[in-house]
Amino acid sequence: MLEKNPFPEAMAPQPSDLKTIDLDRIFSLVRRQAWILALCVAAMVALAVFYLALAPRSYMSAGQILIDKKLEQVTSGEQTATSSTDLEAQVLNQIEVLRSSRVAKAVAEAENLMTDQEFLNPPPSFSQRVKSLFGLGSGAATETREATLDEVAGMLRANVAVDRMGRSSIIRVGYEAATPELAQRIARAYGQALLQDQLNAELEATGAAADWLQQRLAEIGESQRQAILAIEQYRKETGLSVGQDRDLTNQRIETLSTQLAEAQAETARLRALSGQVEAVIAEGPEAASASVSLLAGAQSDPAEISLLRNQVATLTSRIAEVEGTYGADHPQLSVLRAEKTALDNRIFALLQNLGQQYRTQLTIAQQQEIGLRGDIDAEGQSAGAIGQEQVRLNELQQRSDALRALYNSYLTRYEEAVQRQSFPIPSVRIVTEALMPDDPSSPRTVVILLAAIIAGCFAGAVLGMLNELRERGFRTGEQVRRQLGLRFLGYMPKLQLGADDTQDIRRKTIRMLVRGALGSKMGRRWGAPYLEALKATRLVLQPVAERASPVLGVVSVLPGEGKSTFALSLAEMLSESGARVLLVDADVAPDVDAMSRRVVPLQPAEWRSAATTDVESGIVTISAGAAEVGGGDLSSIAMQKMLSEARSQFDYIILDLPALGPVIDALTVLPFTDASVLVTEWGKTPRRLVRGVLEREPELADHMVGVVLNKVDLGTLPKFTDIGGMERFAYKRRRKVEERELETAP
Repeated sequence: MLEKNPFPEAMAPQPSDLKTIDLDRIFSLVRRQAWILALCVAAMVALAVFYLALAPRSYMSAGQILIDKKLEQVTSGEQTATSSTDLEAQVLNQIEVLRSSRVAKAVAEAENLMTDQEFLNPPPSFSQRVKSLFGLGSGAATETREATLDEVAGMLRANVAVDRMGRSSIIRVGYEAATPELAQRIARAYGQALLQDQLNAELEATGAAADWLQQRLAEIGESQRQAILAIEQYRKETGLSVGQDRDLTNQRIETLSTQLAEAQAETARLRALSGQVEAVIAEGPEAASASVSLLAGAQSDPAEISLLRNQVATLTSRIAEVEGTYGADHPQLSVLRAEKTALDNRIFALLQNLGQQYRTQLTIAQQQEIGLRGDIDAEGQSAGAIGQEQVRLNELQQRSDALRALYNSYLTRYEEAVQRQSFPIPSVRIVTEALMPDDPSSPRTVVILLAAIIAGCFAGAVLGMLNELRERGFRTGEQVRRQLGLRFLGYMPKLQLGADDTQDIRRKTIRMLVRGALGSKMGRRWGAPYLEALKATRLVLQPVAERASPVLGVVSVLPGEGKSTFALSLAEMLSESGARVLLVDADVAPDVDAMSRRVVPLQPAEWRSAATTDVESGIVTISAGAAEVGGGDLSSIAMQKMLSEARSQFDYIILDLPALGPVIDALTVLPFTDASVLVTEWGKTPRRLVRGVLEREPELADHMVGVVLNKVDLGTLPKFTDIGGMERFAYKRRRKVEERELETAP
């Protein structure tokens, strides 16, 4: 038996083979759908040319306007920085002003567009011209027209173009019209209208501000006069002058406070001295001599005080001396002690007199302190009353000062407003005047043609993709190998066989084609693929043919795919090479004998009675529907016996089996065959159907030795291959060789 299916399914792609975009497939798709792409592009370009021929021409004229707030600062003198947010708001505001109906009405009135026939009667539009071509509309209007101001303003706002130049403060304002002169005239009028609108707005704003400031100045002046009168009236009522009475009161309070501090110090001194004297007096006369120093601060004679201090010291030392010398019982001590007692009594009397003086002085000092406190309290109350009156006076004075400052501020602003009203400067200026356009702005020929080409390419790509999605069959051998994992045997070109030809005529035609291909009598471009597919089939059967006669089953998924033609062609090719071939027509109904009944017995046997032999080629043909071989039952014992006996008498046995899709008869005979060849119609048989049949029958897939694509259009085949595909180069070269031979032929 032949080794089944030596070619496994496609190997997993290596990392180097993985691509994000397969450019080869894209180029192949473009090459296959080139006519669709060309037709779509041509159709779109034709539509674009038709539009360009009928579309009216329009011209755009534009100028540039600069928004510069520094122009206003020339007269005001204020230098203020403008932030990016404020600049953005200013630019957007001016853009909306240019688009407003107020500016549009100003332009319409300035150019008298309400009666301008060039403006009111533009050329007919594209749709109007198309309708006029088919008689569905009238041509261009020629009657004299008049429009209202609002209508003209609406027309201007519809065609004016206002945009910002990048991130700058320059605004581009343009107008699109049917003639370049009208476009330039209206574009310039828009710039002048904006300047005039700015001047009018400036005048209106400064006039309104001046009137309001004048009213406020009158009101503030009257309020200031009333405030001054209120101050004078209050001064007359209170007798106060600004700051004078308050200063006098403060001076008196400061003097009394100083005197009170001195009185408090004197009272404290007297209280301390009186306390000391009272303490000594409380001890009695005996201790008086020890406190003789207290008499120094009194209003007494210092000499007398010094004499008393010396006497006390002398007597004390004398008593101590006598007592130490003569003892405590000496008579002189009595005399000395009597003198000492008399002296103590004298000093004690002086201290008593001094204590009385201190008490008297302390009482006087306390009364003086109380009096000063009363004076200070009285002055404080007087100062409080004066302070309250002074606060009220200060309030009146501050209100007067505030009104004076406010009046001066409003007066300055009023003078500035009057000055700006006499010499207004707008915040915008024209930096580029609108020029006369040389070329029309629309329709844009290059842009429209490019857009038409792009649209045509897109439409062609969509239609091409739809065609590719409709492509369900096998087109190349690479698809067979990749999706089925089977060997690809070759391409069978579509043979020119008549649909009404008899079996004998078809055989003769195929025999002639095979012999022509073997003898190079037919074109190389056509005959080479035909013969190569047959040779490839013989090649895969060669290992079995060297050991025994191979039994080959020719199958297809659907009827009408040309497997019978392939089986007959293969039999003719093998017969021409000298092999004995048995062709079994197994694709018949059990009760139909589609083969000829001419019997040429080779050896005595039952199945040979139903076989026919072609005298010219020697091919033996038998129908599986004959009763001698099972009557259409491919798994019958008679069929098995026939195949077993035929192996010893023929070099090749070819079974034309039924289609795999409708019936399962082909599967029943597979155990008795060596290999099978799948014939698929080129571009017709769905790939999913073939893959599904092989997946459902894994034994059939293992039994397949190759796939043949039948009814191939060799002229179209290179379009379905990749850029580096063999079919593209091989068939193109053969076609050139064939054309060269035809040119050199006599």
